[in-house]
Amino acid sequence: MAKLFNPNFEMTEKQAEAWEMLTDNTHRNIGYWGWAGWGKSYIWVMWLWYMAWKYPWTRWFIGRRELSNLMKTTVNTYYKLWQDYSIPKEFMWHLDKKYNIIKFSNGSEILLLDCATQPADPLFTRFGSLELTWGFIDEANEIDEQAVTILKTRIARQKNREYGLIPKLLCTFNPDQWRVKRTFYTPRKSWTLPEDTIFIPSLATDNDYIDPEYITQLRNSTDEVTKQRLLYGNFDWSWDAGKLFRHDEIEDLFETNVDKKSDVTYLSVDVARLGDDKTVICIWKGLECIKIIHYDRNTIDEIAARVKDLEYMYWVSRRNIVVDSDWVGWWLADLLRWCTNFVNNSRPYKFEAEKKGFVIRNYANLKAQCYFKLKEMMEKRLVRVYADWVIRDKLSEELENIFISGIDTDGKIKIEDKKDLKRRINRSPDFADAIMFRMIYLVQETEAQSEIVTWTFEIDYDSILY
Repeated sequence: MAKLFNPNFEMTEKQAEAWEMLTDNTHRNIGYWGWAGWGKSYIWVMWLWYMAWKYPWTRWFIGRRELSNLMKTTVNTYYKLWQDYSIPKEFMWHLDKKYNIIKFSNGSEILLLDCATQPADPLFTRFGSLELTWGFIDEANEIDEQAVTILKTRIARQKNREYGLIPKLLCTFNPDQWRVKRTFYTPRKSWTLPEDTIFIPSLATDNDYIDPEYITQLRNSTDEVTKQRLLYGNFDWSWDAGKLFRHDEIEDLFETNVDKKSDVTYLSVDVARLGDDKTVICIWKGLECIKIIHYDRNTIDEIAARVKDLEYMYWVSRRNIVVDSDWVGWWLADLLRWCTNFVNNSRPYKFEAEKKGFVIRNYANLKAQCYFKLKEMMEKRLVRVYADWVIRDKLSEELENIFISGIDTDGKIKIEDKKDLKRRINRSPDFADAIMFRMIYLVQETEAQSEIVTWTFEIDYDSILY
């Protein structure tokens, strides 16, 4: 191994914990969360500099969504490290700006990678030929999951066997409700993190070197969202105004005791379109979803047979079966004649008027209208879902990621396109859609109640046969 200058790094308790995980031979996936001032950038600069010098001719990478930001932060932090510890020039590095590579005199390299999604390379094939030792992804919450997946396949390919180094990936990030929460926070909270994965949350109060005035400002902040994110590190706090559902509404969806019990049964069916999608069937009694069944891969005939079995088992009227009739769902709807068809982009039912101020809501399509109706029912605690923890977590994540995309040119409210949601959670929102389909019967009732029709009958008693 190469001669190594040991600067005796000064670290906070959290940084020391991260350093131990970064240099052991056990943990392959390390998630390190912290906001500005938490020292997360400093720890990975220390780590990569130390490892690159300790193991000659190794190749590392640093990835971020925008290369320009990476160049600014990386170079500045390396210069700060150089100054703080008076590192001799022989142990320093050279930045090759043409190829965006940090080069060391012992043959090691650190590649600076642009991880932005490019229209010409949506599958990140540009990373497919890289041979890397380990790597680091900065602001991992901003990067497409496909990029992370590809980069994971490229580590452990450069001198790992010679030095006995297991593949290791460090991700630092800020709080979000999507991939990093699903990968690190939620499993840690439920004690289901894999043995080779570690999540290290670092609060502002964990950093002894941070300006105390910054902590005081956070504590005195009147913005509860900012306080929850930056001071308490609360991943469960819903801070984005564009979200349709609040976190407390989603939590109560599984805990609410519905007052208006009903024996009227329904089935709502979201049919799989692609290989990674699921067919989801929700069984309802009134507004209580009493059971959720899902299938990974089945033919339309098999799904139709299963729906018919459930129809007889739960005494469901055929009209009370709503089927996602987009794409292949049309075939299922054709096999289940007289069922209710749900077409996402079809016209909404008549406008809904709110009592306060008589505000009229105008929706871009039926999907938007039914999601807003679900929002209304959840706000009033009138809907309940019974599900195991696996389905509950998936449904919660999907609902957390339903965003209002704005108002179109006709002044109609829209829900964000499914492709954008799938990019965040890396799957289709099958469970959320299946729950939302049930709302079609409520918006149908709204339209029916808005039209008062008087019927006049003239009965010819002589024509009645006894």
